[in-house]
Amino acid sequence: MTDTAEVTKPESRNWLASLPADWNAWRAFEAEVNATRAARESLRDHLANKLDEKKDHRPLGLGLIAAGETAQALPHLQQCDDDLCKLLAGNALQLLGRDNEALEAWNAVVKSPAVGVRARLQRMALLSRRGASEDLQKDIAGLRDAGASPADVAYAEGLLADAAGDHEGAIASWRLALQHDAGQSDARLRLAYRLDLEGDDEEAMALYRAALDSGATVHVGTLMNLGVLYADHEEYDTAARCFRAALAADPQNRRARRYLADCEASRRQFYDETRERKADMQNAVLRIPVTDFELSVRARNCLQRMNIHTLGDLICKTETDLLSFKNFGETSLQEVKDILALKGLRLGMMAPGKSVGQVMDDGLGEEEEELEGEVAPVAPRSGDVKSKPISELDLSVRSRAALATLGIATVGELAATTEDTLLACKNFGQTSLIEIKTKLEDLGLSLAG
Repeated sequence: MTDTAEVTKPESRNWLASLPADWNAWRAFEAEVNATRAARESLRDHLANKLDEKKDHRPLGLGLIAAGETAQALPHLQQCDDDLCKLLAGNALQLLGRDNEALEAWNAVVKSPAVGVRARLQRMALLSRRGASEDLQKDIAGLRDAGASPADVAYAEGLLADAAGDHEGAIASWRLALQHDAGQSDARLRLAYRLDLEGDDEEAMALYRAALDSGATVHVGTLMNLGVLYADHEEYDTAARCFRAALAADPQNRRARRYLADCEASRRQFYDETRERKADMQNAVLRIPVTDFELSVRARNCLQRMNIHTLGDLICKTETDLLSFKNFGETSLQEVKDILALKGLRLGMMAPGKSVGQVMDDGLGEEEEELEGEVAPVAPRSGDVKSKPISELDLSVRSRAALATLGIATVGELAATTEDTLLACKNFGQTSLIEIKTKLEDLGLSLAG
């Protein structure tokens, strides 16, 4: 769209005052409608004021189908005698799954000077999916006789090759079509789909994105295919947007709804590899036994009696916790602080009130400023804590995802679970285990076994 068109206020336009009469004019009109969200909303508002004019079928049919309201547009289009409306009625019938009726509509206008070439291409696309090679051969000859462009002929030859199982030939023909005319959207979408099936995801995604950016109305199947590709590449946010757009166009599309739910679930469990490697190294540090360090006999014995065996156990304790234990004094405390400092750790890093996720985000194993004062233990909440949902524990994303995988929904169910069960869950490590144990301790509970 030109700069002048961008400045024009879409809400002031009478969209139905001048409507297209042939296929090329229709494509230009459709692209203008879909150039911006404001334009689409402007057309829909304009149509809402015209829907009472039941006899004005052509403007309503063309306006509704341009706005993506296929089912509403069809009855109006079927009441019109002009060739463009008959062609678009066939398109609407196909989108609604009524293929045989669509073929009849296109057959009625294949000799039309205004839309005949397009009607023949639409029919060929449907016949190609049915594998009707003989009929396709006749249509290609008809296209040449009708003076179709080289791009359209190459696209049709690709349909014939694809129907015959010659996928390499189909790809070559569709590439040729795009060389003749980069705007041949049918060849672009067919090529994208075939490359998708062949495993060439990068080029397929680029072609699908070009289809979305073209301004023309995009078939729901295009959005679905692009969404699946993004999901395969773990780009869940973008995939979800594709599936939402598909649902906006077709609210009853169960496949889009299911894929969107799967995508959002995957997004919640997604983690980047760099963070995972860092977490693995941190887990390894936290699993180091305190016996690996030079400690006095008194300090070693006190830690053993307090059931502190690893650095992970140790950072769950504060100075107050240690000093409150019999025979553990300032000298032993300094020994403990010194060995933790060697690994960039400190007492209280995993004290109640702070999650493992927060510790990781702060940079476990890196130098940090000392906290002022101590973190007071959080008293168990009143009421039946075991019936509380897991969401109230304010766990990290990784821990929540693991518990969801195991079907653990309440604190009581978590307390009835063993460490081995949790550690057997994918992506659940010692850091997550420490976090959950700490949260349960805050509530006066512990894991089973």
